Amino acid sequence: MEQITKKLVYKDENNVHYLLANGLTEVTMFNTKSGNPYTFVHAAYWHPYSLRHYMRDFSANSPISYARLGRKLKSLGLCDEKKDDGWDLKQIIIAIADHIAMNAKPWKHGMTEDNRTVKEIYGTREKFKNYLLETFKEEE
Repeated sequence: MEQITKKLVYKDENNVHYLLANGLTEVTMFNTKSGNPYTFVHAAYWHPYSLRHYMRDFSANSPISYARLGRKLKSLGLCDEKKDDGWDLKQIIIAIADHIAMNAKPWKHGMTEDNRTVKEIYGTREKFKNYLLETFKEEE
């Protein structure tokens, strides 16, 4: 049996948050209506608000791939909520296209019910990047 490593992120009298080795966050809530603790695991959002409709489906459908992509972009210094100068959406979009898993199904059961992979939809990273840049051109 493999041991799951966790890192404490936040704790108070109502809940505790752990960062798991796979990048997901485990939350246990103590103050529940039933009186029993409730634990769930989710992928914490790392993307800018303007990408919410695209990335939230990805987060729901492929949480580990989404968390891995977020860690990569954070390691590149692109998705830091504490930065004073804000987020450079164009750089983030280019990095998403350069680092997303091509076999990810980001829009599966989402708004479009599209069950295809990024590669099946766009063919190449360059075409995916062009699609994202064109879609979010007005956001810049």
